[in-house]
Parts: sequence; C-alpha cells; structure tokens
Amino acid sequence: MRVLLGVIVACIALVCGFSFYGESAGHTVYVPTTEEEQYLADSDYEEEGTYEEENSYSEEEEDTDDGMSLNDIRFADFDDDDWLDNEYIWALRQYLDDIDVSKIKDESLKPYLKVIKGKFVIARVEPALMGGLFIMFSFIDKPEGIFSTWVYSDVNEATGEVSNYTVNGIKLEDIKNDMSREEILKIMKEHPELKLF
Repeated sequence: MRVLLGVIVACIALVCGFSFYGESAGHTVYVPTTEEEQYLADSDYEEEGTYEEENSYSEEEEDTDDGMSLNDIRFADFDDDDWLDNEYIWALRQYLDDIDVSKIKDESLKPYLKVIKGKFVIARVEPALMGGLFIMFSFIDKPEGIFSTWVYSDVNEATGEVSNYTVNGIKLEDIKNDMSREEILKIMKEHPELKLF
C-alpha cells in the first residue's frame, strides 16, 4: 500500500511540479506525513476504485418478485399501435401545451415557443433504461429539428397500474431531419397509423 501510494505521489509530483520544458511551474504537491499515512491505514480507508461501490441509483429495471422488470409491466399490453399513440406521448403534448400557456417554464424551449403550439410527429420511441419511454420527435412547423425527451411513469407493482407520467426535459438533438414538412405529411397520408400530436 505504501509503495503504491509512493508511486502515485511521485507521479503527481512529476506531472504537477514541472512544465514541459523541465522548469518548475510553481505548483505545490501535498505529501502525506507518516502519521497521516498511519491514520489512513487505521481508518480502513480504501483508495478510489478499489472497493465495491453500491450504485448511486437503483437501476429502474430491477426485477420485481415475479422476475419482471418495471418496464415489462409498463409495456406488457403494448401492440404496434400503442407504440405510436400512448399516454407517454400525450403527457409530452400536455407538457408542451402547459409551456405554451406559461403554466410551466422550460428555458431550453424558449427559442421554440412559436413551434410548440403546433403539432409534432414521432420519429422514434423506445423503453428508457431508467424506466418509462424515450421519445424523439419533430415539430411539423420545424421539421429539420429533432427533439428528444424522457417521459417517466410510476408503476404499482401489486396492481400493474401505471400513473404519473412525467416529462423530464426536452432537448434539441445535434442530428437533423432531411424531410420537409410536405414529405412528412405525404408519408403520414400513406401510413395512417402515424399521427400528429
């Protein structure tokens, strides 16, 4: 342990104490005294990365008593149509409507206040790792922009009831949609299962 600590301190001294040209950069390096090293040894201190760390979050997808994850419960009855029209998407629509009437403030959407009044089309949906649904969408009046959000929901494991759909922020993705408004509407006409929300 002391050898490892000595090597680490030596490396820090080399990196922090000298510039690329070999001159002192004016940095000071803290070197623990023998008493401090003994205190660390007596206190069962373990170096970072050497202990088994409990997850700081309980991953949403832990199995329930019957071996199902919470997302298994959330999406158990979903068919193809449900992935294109569901409570998660309607919670997103409500969130946008609430921003439009200033019931909710979302600074990230301030530049898009004009388009959020309009309809949006779903580009992609998938179960989110932390539970709920990840949604990518484009506003029909700003089709080049692809936005994403994570909509969470609570699950009553005993009854299987899903409730409290919560939108956790919306952001504009770095990717662009190459389809024009007219092209999107044409595809929607050919595929009536696609909707505007």
